[in-house]
Amino acid sequence: MNEKKSFIVIGCGGAGGPAAILTSNINPDVDVTVIRAEPNFIVR
Repeated sequence: MNEKKSFIVIGCGGAGGPAAILTSNINPDVDVTVIRAEPNFIVR
């Protein structure tokens, strides 16, 4: 049985965006989710 791996990044500023891109490049099997705040809503 395979276990699904996920990586959640809170905030895209600073090192969050590059960390998400690097993680998806190193291991494409990992599900990468970036959560960032917007003025009127939260984008997932």
